[in-house]
Amino acid sequence: MIRDALRYPVSDAFGRAALLRCGVGVVATAVGARYAVAFAPSIVALVPALVALLGLVVLFGTAAVVLGSDGRRPRPSVRAIARSGLGALALAVAVLVPSIVLLARSLIETPEALALGTGAGLFALVSSTISIFFFVACAYAYPAAVAASASTGRLRAAVETETVLPALTDPTYFLRWIVGFSLTVLAAWLAVTAVRRGDVLGVLAAAAAAYALVAGARAVGVGYARASGGEPRA
Repeated sequence: MIRDALRYPVSDAFGRAALLRCGVGVVATAVGARYAVAFAPSIVALVPALVALLGLVVLFGTAAVVLGSDGRRPRPSVRAIARSGLGALALAVAVLVPSIVLLARSLIETPEALALGTGAGLFALVSSTISIFFFVACAYAYPAAVAASASTGRLRAAVETETVLPALTDPTYFLRWIVGFSLTVLAAWLAVTAVRRGDVLGVLAAAAAAYALVAGARAVGVGYARASGGEPRA
């Protein structure tokens, strides 16, 4: 399972194309974000911010296509990647962003509340635990929702129980999600490094982030395909 995911970005033509797109997307996002921050609050910052946004669309679109791909689907067009990317970004804003904000707030406030040694500390500890479980639940459902949307070509499929629920309750999806989630967390850390560094190390971090993202999407995509009765692209 892990070996297949790690080999996919270099051993499969579909995977190599996805790796190249993700690499371009990470670099565009990193460069755009760095210059947008550097030029802010000038209106000139809108140009690199737009570049960063386009990079995110490519990243999310490529990951969505890998998640929802199977042996019967042709290689995606630029329009298909853009459409999938916008859909995946919209789902991320609706599903992931609220849970991440809630988790971050809980992790920041809990140590301060515990230091007070009152009932507020216990309440903060319980709320932070709930926030962690809520984030994990959202992170677990998000790839299945994106895969359902990308495989059917309908954004509404992401919230249809008949297309998403069978995968979420399947052990195959669960095991491959663990692998994919770990690789995606690694990709996110490497992407942050690429944004912070503008040297050779930043370029290497961007390439590694693209590789980890494609491998992670492949792992979860295979799990979704098998859980939903399809066959993943070999």
